[in-house]
Amino acid sequence: MLLELILAANMATARVETVPVATGLRRPWSMAFLPHGDFLVSEKEGVLVRITPDGTKHPIAGLPDDLENAAQGRGDNVGLFDVVLHPDFTRNHRIYFTYTSRGADGTTTRLSTARLLDDRLVDVRSLFDATPRSSERFHYGGGLLIDRQRHLYMTVGERHFRESSNPPLPVSQDPTDRRGKIYRFNLDGKPARGNPDFGKGAVPGMYALGIRSAQGLAQAGDGRIWMSEHGATRGDEINLLRPHANYGWPVHTAGRHRDAGYVPRTLPGAVYTAPAWTWTDRTIAPAGLAVYSGKQFPEWRGDLLLAGLSTGSLLRLDLQGDRVVGEEVLLTGVRLRNVKQAPDGTVYLLTDESDGRLLRLERL
Repeated sequence: MLLELILAANMATARVETVPVATGLRRPWSMAFLPHGDFLVSEKEGVLVRITPDGTKHPIAGLPDDLENAAQGRGDNVGLFDVVLHPDFTRNHRIYFTYTSRGADGTTTRLSTARLLDDRLVDVRSLFDATPRSSERFHYGGGLLIDRQRHLYMTVGERHFRESSNPPLPVSQDPTDRRGKIYRFNLDGKPARGNPDFGKGAVPGMYALGIRSAQGLAQAGDGRIWMSEHGATRGDEINLLRPHANYGWPVHTAGRHRDAGYVPRTLPGAVYTAPAWTWTDRTIAPAGLAVYSGKQFPEWRGDLLLAGLSTGSLLRLDLQGDRVVGEEVLLTGVRLRNVKQAPDGTVYLLTDESDGRLLRLERL
């Protein structure tokens, strides 16, 4: 740990500033980069918008009727979450998105796909529901990633605000429960070939378990996939995604449970995967994640950029293979929900505000 602290103190690199691209966004959650330079931005308050490079916003019609958004200002986690483009988007105009699906028996995280035509979603289809539904409105997850082998990954949170809401075997440790897991699908929504076997009754498509509330997913140049994970009371994590991994929640955490004295039942024979990096001295609330490969900041190439909702809004994590060896705080003072790198290498940020902003990162 001493070596890591020394490295973190000595890895200061470029000084940066942010330049507004668009304002007036309603708690933006994610962005995708459309052909010809436009942005497709999802907002937690239930709107999908296309934004032109000059900041003009064009609402997208045709969102599902069961979308539960955060417009009521309840302070919970519901809303429209991640959005990614099909690898053949220029040909088929297909997108994938996650959101809070509302039903008579509560809400759940839903993965859907649609085609984007003339600022309208058509052919909207549901691919996966992280049932059972619940009256709790927290920890939906909703992160998406399409890797270079055209697999679609999805994060699903455990949905409990307090650990004591779990059954004796916590939902994130139960392979037969859809909550608290990472999934890997084909682009048609079917479980991907070669997924790990979690035993009899396990949920099809499951890739890893032991998740509390993971949101960010990013693939590095070497093919490794990295994941951000919210802790309870501190204990935020960066994890290297591995097949059949059990990341331990709520049996193992670097932070503290909200419920003092809570002792979960363990899954027989479980082997837990340790995080690649944790924060025990402060809360980061890690959200969006990107691996930098651009030319503007050559000293960052191959490193992780992490958007935080709390202390340290934008962080750089120094990667060496499968290890995180240090961190640098690049920006503070604003809640950041996401960070993405555009195809031209430019880095963009989304602020988590009722008057949210799309920002471009520049070198000072």
